[in-house]
Amino acid sequence: MLRTMSTTVPRGRETATAPPDGADTGADSARVAEARRRSTERRRRQAARMHQLLWVVVVVTAAFACQDPPRPGLTGVRLAVTVALAGCLVALVLAACERGPRNSEAGLVALPLLLGVSGTVLAALQPASLMVIPVSAAVGMLFSRVRARLALWLATPLTVSVSLMTGGITSAHVSVQTGLGSALLCVVLGASCFFARQAGLGQDRTELLLAELEDSREAVARAAAVAERSRIARELHDVLAQSLSALAVQLEGARKLAERDRVDPVLRRLIVRSGELTREGLSDARQAVAALRGDDLPTVGRLNALVERCRRDLAMPISLSVSGQPQRALTAEENLALYRGAQEALTNAARYAAGAPTAVVLRYTPRATVLTVSDQGATATATTGGSGAGAASGPGTPPADAWTGGGNGLRGMRERIERVRGRTHAGPTAQGWTVKMEIPV
Repeated sequence: MLRTMSTTVPRGRETATAPPDGADTGADSARVAEARRRSTERRRRQAARMHQLLWVVVVVTAAFACQDPPRPGLTGVRLAVTVALAGCLVALVLAACERGPRNSEAGLVALPLLLGVSGTVLAALQPASLMVIPVSAAVGMLFSRVRARLALWLATPLTVSVSLMTGGITSAHVSVQTGLGSALLCVVLGASCFFARQAGLGQDRTELLLAELEDSREAVARAAAVAERSRIARELHDVLAQSLSALAVQLEGARKLAERDRVDPVLRRLIVRSGELTREGLSDARQAVAALRGDDLPTVGRLNALVERCRRDLAMPISLSVSGQPQRALTAEENLALYRGAQEALTNAARYAAGAPTAVVLRYTPRATVLTVSDQGATATATTGGSGAGAASGPGTPPADAWTGGGNGLRGMRERIERVRGRTHAGPTAQGWTVKMEIPV
């Protein structure tokens, strides 16, 4: 279900500020976190531009207030001009430096109100100056900080007051057109800040909802994949596992008959070994079912057990070496891809280069995890299902086809590795055949 509660804004009640940086927003996905990061960065850029404009207003306000009569002073009307100018400058500087109370709605309107009231007083004391500039800035700050209804209630008296002050109520030297121009400037700036804020909020909500929608689609796809894998696991269990169980029972019966009838020892040993391989194949089938269901999956940590098993079952001289330290923990899919790749490569080495020395090398480098399986058998051209050609099984060597490998040939190996952003290489060497699997860090 989409988490829209955090992004839905009731009509007429926009949130005054965005959640503070570093606030706990729950267990967000990487996509949602990136959307929030872009939103925060966009708000910072907008705030930086607003601060630059406020510094311009500081300079303009101070210049006009000090130039037009009555100038700031310490007595009479000049003292009132000084106090009003100080109120304007303090409010503007604090807003430009992101200072002042912001923990509540009352704190958010404090600086704009101080700026608006001080600017209105200056407009009354200095009708010839452009004191509509700080008042219009106060109106814009209100609409960019608080919800629209409250901003409208506070900005209307400021707009009307500065329009009357500059429109001829306090001085006959100022025309009505100037008052209308002052009101229009406040209205345009307030509307611009309001629509800019609404556009920003809308873009934030849109990006967040799109990110959550993509997450939901991925979740649906994963659920469908899990359901399909569960279905395949059931079919595999019902068909393969039951067939192997029946085969194990039949081979156990054959073993007992061979012991009773005192058959050739070689035949009896083959029957016993076939039963063992059948039970191991049944164990592999159960592991495959568990893997399809998302249970415990084999990892590269089990390569030692895999190599020991190949030595015992396939009579292969296999060596295993591990070098380096992992730069990061491999995911379950990456572990499974490397393990199955090694399993397939060893199966092919047994099939096409039986009895040849084989080396399994696992290397952790700063850039990748590399697994190499090399045999020293006869060189031949690769096929889809094997890794090299072959010497036939020597005398007394168990037939390689009896061993139940878990891979699907070079093509299946390559597809597994590519699904985890890795790459493979398989081909002949001067002394045999090499399969190399590499997963980047």
